[in-house]
Order: sequence, then C-alpha cells, then structure tokens
Amino acid sequence: MKFKKFIATALGYWKEIQSKKHSIRKFYFEYLRSTGRFIYTSSGVISLVVLIAEFGFYYPEEWVPYVRFLVSLLVDFFLVYEVLSFLFTSKTVWEYIKTHKLELVIIFLILVEKVYEDDIISMLKEYHLTGNDTTLIFLSTNQILFIFANLAHFFRISKFYDVKNISPSLVFVGSFALIILIGSSFLHFPKATTKPVSTIDIVFTTISATCVTGLSTISIAEDFTITGQLILLALIQVGGLGLMTLTSFFSFFLAGQASVTDKLLLKDLLSEESIGKVKGLLKQIAYQTFLIEFVGAVLLYFSFPEESPLPHSERIYFSVFHSISAFCNAGFSLIPQGLSDPIFFKTESFLSVIMVLIMLGGIGFPVLGQIKKRIMNPRDRHFRWSITSRLVLSTSTILWIFGTVAYFMLEQNHTLQSLSTFDQIFHSLFYSVTTRTAGFNTLDLTQMGIPITFISFFLMWVGASPISTGGGIKTTTLAISFFNILNQIRGRANLEIHYRSIAPSTIIRASATIVLSLFIIFLAIFGMVIVETAPFIDICYEVVSAFGTVGLTRGLTPGLTSTSKIILCSVMFVGRVGILTLLIAVTKQAVINSYKYPLEYVVVG
Repeated sequence: MKFKKFIATALGYWKEIQSKKHSIRKFYFEYLRSTGRFIYTSSGVISLVVLIAEFGFYYPEEWVPYVRFLVSLLVDFFLVYEVLSFLFTSKTVWEYIKTHKLELVIIFLILVEKVYEDDIISMLKEYHLTGNDTTLIFLSTNQILFIFANLAHFFRISKFYDVKNISPSLVFVGSFALIILIGSSFLHFPKATTKPVSTIDIVFTTISATCVTGLSTISIAEDFTITGQLILLALIQVGGLGLMTLTSFFSFFLAGQASVTDKLLLKDLLSEESIGKVKGLLKQIAYQTFLIEFVGAVLLYFSFPEESPLPHSERIYFSVFHSISAFCNAGFSLIPQGLSDPIFFKTESFLSVIMVLIMLGGIGFPVLGQIKKRIMNPRDRHFRWSITSRLVLSTSTILWIFGTVAYFMLEQNHTLQSLSTFDQIFHSLFYSVTTRTAGFNTLDLTQMGIPITFISFFLMWVGASPISTGGGIKTTTLAISFFNILNQIRGRANLEIHYRSIAPSTIIRASATIVLSLFIIFLAIFGMVIVETAPFIDICYEVVSAFGTVGLTRGLTPGLTSTSKIILCSVMFVGRVGILTLLIAVTKQAVINSYKYPLEYVVVG
C-alpha cells in the first residue's frame, strides 16, 4: 500500500511539474519569444556596429571598458536566449541540434574562451601582444561569433531571395556589385589605410580584389593597415567563391533549410544539371576551398624562406594571406616587391606551393570533385569523367605546356638571360601558370619581349575554367569553339566529343562569349589609347590582363589616369561575372513563341 501511495504521489508531482512547464512554455511563446527575437536581432546589429567602430575608427581609450562591458552583455544575452530556445523548443533534441549546429558550436567556443581566458592571454603574450591587443582579440572574437549566430538565425526565419521569376544572372551580377559597394565603404575607414587614399584608388582596389584580379594602383603592403589587408582578404575570399555560394552554404548547412526556389536558383547559378546535386556541389565547394587553403597555408609556412626577417607570427599571417590569394587566383601579395623579391625568387618550394594553389583554384570545383572521387576510389569501374572535366584537364594541360615552352624559347635573351637552365624552365612554368588569371610574377615584365607578350594576350584571354575562382572566356569555351570549327571544316552537322553530343545552346553560348569578349577588349583599348600616352603594347597588356582577371602589368597601373582606372574597373567586373551573364542580367528576356518562321540560309564567311 505504501509503495502504491508513493507511486501515486510521484505521478502527481510529475503531472504538476509538466503542467507548470506547459504554462511556462505557453508564457514564453506568447510574451517572451517575439521580444527576445527583436532584442536578439538588435543585439546582432549593435555588435556589428561596435565591431566596425573597433576596427574602422579611432575612439578614446576611456571607452574601452564600456565597449567590453557592452559586448559581454550581448554575448551573455545570446547564451541565455539560446538556452531558453532549447528548453522550450517543440522539436526533438536531435532535430534541434541538426538545425542549430552553428549556434551550438559558437556556445561551445564562447564557454571555452571564458574558462581558459587566462591561458589564452598567456599564449597571446608569447607573440608580443599588449593588453589592448588581447582585449581587441577577445572583443572581436565574441562579436564575430555573435554575428555569425545572427546570420544563421536570419537565414532560418527569412527568405530574402525566395522570389519567383528572379534571374540567376541578375542575382550573380548583383551580388558582386553589393560586395564591391560594401568593400569600398569599409576600406574608407580611418583604420584601414596608413595614409589618405583617393576614392578612385580604393574603388579600383576593391573591384580588383572582389573580381580576384590583382591589379592595384597603390601598395597593398605599405598603404593598408592590418585592418585594411584583412578587409581585402575577405573581399578576395568572397569574390573567389561568390557571395551567393557563401550565403547559400549558410542557408543549407547552418540554417538547416532551403526552399525549392532557392535550389532552382542555385542550380542555374552553378550550371548544374539537376536540382538534387546542388546541395552536394555547395558542400563540395565550401569544404574543398577551406581545406585546400588551410593545407596551402601550412605548406607555405614551412617553405617560407629562412632568410626572411619576418617573425614567426607574421609568417603565419603571410602564409594564410598568400594561400587564399593564390587559390582564389587574386595575385595580391603583402611583399612590397611581390614574388620577384630576391629572397622569395630563389625559394622554389614556396613558389611551387603557390603554383599548385593557382592550378587547383583555376580548374574549377566540379573538376576538383571528380579528381577527389577518382583518387579516393581508383578501382571504381563505374566512374566516368564528365565531358567538362575532360575538356578542362586536357585544355589546361595543353595551355600550361604551350605557355612554358613559348616563354622558355622566346625569353632567352630577355628576362631569362641571367638564369640557369633549371631556373629558366621553372620560371617559364610559373609564368605560364600565373598568366591564366593568377597575377603573381617572379620576373620583371617590363623587360619581357614583344613575341611572348602577344602569346600572353592569348593565355590571359582564355583564363581559367568554369565555376572556378578565375576569369577569362574559360577553357571549355575555347575547346568547344575549336572542336566546332573542326566540325564545320569536316562538314558534320552535330558536334560530338567523347561519345557525347554537345547541346547547340552550348555551342552558341561559346561563340557569343568569344565575340563579345573581343568587342569589350577592343572597346577598352580604344578608350585607353585616347587618354593615355603609354606604349600601345603596354595598354593592350593592361586591358587583356584586367579582362582575364589576371593582374599582371608591365608597370602601367600605378600611373593611370582616373578615366583609365574607371575603364579597367569596368573590364575587371565584366571579366569576372562574364559579359554574356551581364547582358542577360540587364536585358529583358524575350517571350518564347510557339511558332517558327520559314527557314532561310544567309551567306556568311
């Protein structure tokens, strides 16, 4: 009897607890949840403003304790909000974890930081950081984590591009324009530059970084502070991957959801065949990028020239910066003389890592995915290289070999004159690789001969491969057009490559891209010839380099007039987003009719 009474009492208490929990949960959803969301979003905005003020502007030293208290208050509110959201969620534990991965990771990092704060400060002091620097690191870390949590929250509750009939081309072009606008604003911050820099030079550098070109009218190492360089590095990373790729990655993997409209939009943006492959390709692009850049930074650090006077902490920063810049084919360097600096010029291991990163970034993410799949499953009998991968790998290899042999043969009496045979071959290969949209240079290009300069026009014009970090008309465009010409010569109606028929729309797009690219280059050269007094060959080199988002120059960039800078800005933007993509974005699409007019042949050629 006593046992039954005990059970009944326990059940009564349990029902009472459940009833109270239900009442509390009801009170939370009715009165606290909406207010909490508003404060949560407002806190994210405040945190972003404080972060911008901290890194972008100078303020009195007396404000530091108040700023730190404000950030600590915001972070504490974030922890309380997430705990309440977890306790009163209607989802199961695993469902909640699946859709709130980022917030849980951030909570873990914040708690680790709070527990081991003294140990972290001691470690930072080993790198000769002052107390103010340590405070700034803690402030910025908390704020960045909090802003990331807000982004995940934002993607979960809103669909800012979930609209019908939106043009993927317009989204792609608009995302680049938005990043350029934000980047230009950030680089105007007082803490971003070491001295006053004109607006046209800041805009030029921003477009060059976002379009991963590498041309610059100012010195990145001398005219930008660490803040400015980090902003530039962020622009390079976003420009290399694309804003839509990054935001979609948040939407898919951090917010835990994406609508059918989102997937259809991304399918067109990534030129994917089916909607089911979009998520896999996004995951592949993000993970491949960060893994390759991390491994590249490690290899660059260990291959850093021993003769360099930089301390180890700065070597880490230099390695990370150059790894991202190389993989994104940006060509920006923190070394005042670039890789032509005598210390780096002689370090083949460092330059070899740069070359490999350029190659990996330029061949395209779908091809990288297939290479990885082949390496992981070498005996897979069902594996088949896609036509895109075959064309990219074969065309890229041919162009690398062609560029190396051409440079080696034509520059014996010019830039290669004083080098050994091994160094001549090595730097010929480096130039062949970097000409395909990277922009790093190890030799004095002002001493380069005219014949190889003309060949460089061709290599820069072709550029990288589709869905990569580079520009140009792309390797597949060149290959399709070449095979189409052979097809016309042979009198064949259908274009077939590796037992596959190529869609007529692909052939038409390739032909249109070539014609439009030549028109843009010609127009830009004509515009610059009017306002510049420089040699014609140097102007042509500058324009083609900008269109291919290469970033190589024969010394003309720093002395350009404002008009020429505006022309090159336009060319860089067009070269990165694609002239055909840009025209599709700004042109109203024609209505497809259900009828056809009588067929008539026009004499051409």
